[in-house]
Amino acid sequence: MSDATPESGQASPRDMLADIFERQARLAAYYQRARPDGFYSWPGAERLTTWTRAIIHECCELDDELSWKPWKNPRPLEETREARLVETADILHFLVQLALDQGFTADELYQTYVRKNEENQERQRSDPRYQPGRA
Repeated sequence: MSDATPESGQASPRDMLADIFERQARLAAYYQRARPDGFYSWPGAERLTTWTRAIIHECCELDDELSWKPWKNPRPLEETREARLVETADILHFLVQLALDQGFTADELYQTYVRKNEENQERQRSDPRYQPGRA
């Protein structure tokens, strides 16, 4: 359970990922009830590639907001901030549903992220190619 307060709807920083997972699970349960013959009625494993494709497409939408096309005049990032934030939230939505459908918990994802982050940091410290002034 998250530490969300009824007044604010805000979770403590410690529980934000758990809160996101809970919210996504509730949304998926709602879709299953509202559309019993729809996409969310499929077994989770059958939806996995749909989520990965949705993530890819949301990343492409974010890419558009980042003015990736060098042949066009780029829009200032300040102008696209809200759209970039929404696209990033869409990516997170599909990523969390992908995790849920694989049976992953917020805690498992967090712990795995921390482990991988530590591994990446150690690689930066131990590999001379990552040291400042080295090529």
